[in-house]
Formats: sequence, structure tokens, C-alpha cells
Amino acid sequence: MVELTKDNFDELVTEAAGLVLVDFWSPGCGPCRMMEPVLEAVADRHPEVGFAKLDVSANPDIAWAFGVVSVPAFVLFRDGVPVGDIVGAVPAARIEELLG
Repeated sequence: MVELTKDNFDELVTEAAGLVLVDFWSPGCGPCRMMEPVLEAVADRHPEVGFAKLDVSANPDIAWAFGVVSVPAFVLFRDGVPVGDIVGAVPAARIEELLG
């Protein structure tokens, strides 16, 4: 999973072709840490999707730009455009549903 910053966000997400799922998270968030193995398992099953994570405490402007006010939050981008999102810790099946 790629770590996003203000320096690479546009290149890897908003200018990217195809699907990219961004995990908006924070180091102090227990549910965010709980979701890490879930996302890794989903990523292993979906190599056609890019998976990335953005630390909202280090990049609040990006989170705010996409309406993220609570973490964990997952935003699915298709060809650089947000097309769906999920807020909160959820089972892998819910993430897979978003990707479908």
C-alpha cells in the first residue's frame, strides 16, 4: 500500500487511470489500525486496484478537500474522480462491494 502525501497525491490519485482506493487514516485511531489487515487482504485479492493511504493528521488539507471529517474513511477514485466512499471500520465484504 502506497503512502500518500501532498507531494504525490495528485500524481498517484487524481491524475491516475483506473481505480484507486484511498484509506484516510490517523496514527492515533484504533479502528484505523484495525482496518490495516482487512485492507491488505482486499488488496491481495484485487491487484487491478491501486491501494493507498493518507495520514489525515499530516495532510489535513487533502482530507478536507474530499470531505473527510471522520476516520477511517475510504474513498474510491475512478480515473481521478471520487466515485464512492465508506466511513468507519467495516468488514472486507463492504470494501469489496465498493470496488464492485
